[in-house]
Amino acid sequence: MHTSDQSLTNFTRLLHERYDTFRHAGFPERHFTPSSLLTILRTIVDDSGGGTFMHQAGTSFEGRPIMLVTAGTGPVHVLLWTQMHGDEPTATAAVADILTCCSNWKTDGGIRKILESLTLHFLPMLNPDGSERIQRRTAQIIDMNRDALELVTPEARLLRQLQHQLQPLYGFNLHDQELSTVGTSTNITAIALLAPAFDATKSDNDVRVRAKHMASTFASAMNLFIPHNLARYDDTFEPRAFGDNMQRWGTSTLLVESGHALHDARKDSIRKLNVVGILTTLFAIANDELSTAGIRTYEDLPLNGTRAYDVILRNMSIVHQDGRTTTTDLAVSYQVDTHAEATPKLVDVGDLHTYVGLEEIDAKGTTVPSASLALGTTFDWRSVVARS
Repeated sequence: MHTSDQSLTNFTRLLHERYDTFRHAGFPERHFTPSSLLTILRTIVDDSGGGTFMHQAGTSFEGRPIMLVTAGTGPVHVLLWTQMHGDEPTATAAVADILTCCSNWKTDGGIRKILESLTLHFLPMLNPDGSERIQRRTAQIIDMNRDALELVTPEARLLRQLQHQLQPLYGFNLHDQELSTVGTSTNITAIALLAPAFDATKSDNDVRVRAKHMASTFASAMNLFIPHNLARYDDTFEPRAFGDNMQRWGTSTLLVESGHALHDARKDSIRKLNVVGILTTLFAIANDELSTAGIRTYEDLPLNGTRAYDVILRNMSIVHQDGRTTTTDLAVSYQVDTHAEATPKLVDVGDLHTYVGLEEIDAKGTTVPSASLALGTTFDWRSVVARS
């Protein structure tokens, strides 16, 4: 692959086509421990031939190392951070893929251009205490992404310190999001993008406009592969959040939310989309082509919708106390914050034909007593189906 003279679109397509040549094989499960990630990062650095460097930038509340990995030697600094929330690992694995690509393809025209024009600073796991527990919040039970002002957590203080020290012109804030749909459709959101507001009026300045161009570039890449599964995240100003404050501090920041896909519980396809979108956006920055993506490409994206459940049981028969039955649909959700809970809850009963489930089961012939159904409570739907 030689991209020095090729278009941004060709670069994007080639990344997508050849992703398996640099996909890191060290993530057999969706969730992984901080120590296993550290082993992976050390191997990537060792195999880079001196092109990638890593050092301990800080320490978590419980004393776990927080590593900063750097690649590239260009004058434009970019800060990319992931797993502020410990149960959101999709982009962390994508960062390992990106670093592997930078190492394996460093003689390629496109990757070489990125590494010569930019210096990339990665915080692959900002909340190792939360990751160890597979929980959203830090060991202090604080949502780090609501700690940009008070800086009560050492992890938040480190991120603020690095932004102040490195003065990155661009930032990537990488997350997993709740199960959502694209607008009012039943298309499940695979990727949602946000150029955060820096004030309550959602004003634009040079910093936010650059972020919108980043979002449009990323969206243009995604439209090649998932045109019906791309959404915009709500841009209501949150004064305590890091994305909003990064904009205020002068770093044009793109929030990338990893969504979901049918038949992909490990979110491998979403991981791949992260890699392609991030590298495409970095390539556009390196080639001074960011502004060629009009901001309407981003602004016209539909917002995340709410027409999806984790499981929908179709045609279930509810047996009432008087013996009558009602045939209807039941919706089950595992979703709390980023869809990481292990306890399924019954969240809706009725006509759900306008909703989609990550998993849908035709429960025709299956009965359940009405007395066992209570909205908002634990619902062992697998046992119910198994009894049929």
